[in-house]
Amino acid sequence: MMIIVRERGGCFGGGCLGVVALAGWITAVVRDAMMLKWLWLIFDLALAPLGAIRGVMMWFGWA
Repeated sequence: MMIIVRERGGCFGGGCLGVVALAGWITAVVRDAMMLKWLWLIFDLALAPLGAIRGVMMWFGWA
């Protein structure tokens, strides 16, 4: 008999990196929509991982 135990980590069990990436992506999408930057908005929606990185960079004023 085998018993499998899974530990649930922080930030809802999936790890904090996913939460930060999602928050960064939402930041980029919302900011581009508010500023009416349609080309950047399409870029963020089409390439979500790069949009997430760009959103995190926005937090620090790098983008």
